[in-house]
Amino acid sequence: MTPVAIFLFLAGAVLAWRFRVWILVPFSLIAVVVTFLTQLSLGAGLAVACGCGFLMGFVPQTGYAFGLLAQTTLLARYPRKQTLSRKASVAALYRRTSADHTGR
Repeated sequence: MTPVAIFLFLAGAVLAWRFRVWILVPFSLIAVVVTFLTQLSLGAGLAVACGCGFLMGFVPQTGYAFGLLAQTTLLARYPRKQTLSRKASVAALYRRTSADHTGR
């Protein structure tokens, strides 16, 4: 069960970089149901299967929180360079070209 927990933690951290927090609802629900059914099929009791299911549903949420923390830390340390939008760069190119033609 430890490798599954590690995978769910890392998946939650990766989801933090691309999706909003609402992605955790279906992802955690799937993790709970799959873990619950797997534990029941392996012969665990109902209480143990519920406990393992809820634990595995909580792991992606902690991974998501870790992913947000990592994202915030990395972006604060290495801020993005400000880039011009495509319209601004096209406008600058047009101005440069038109200035070249008027100088002749």
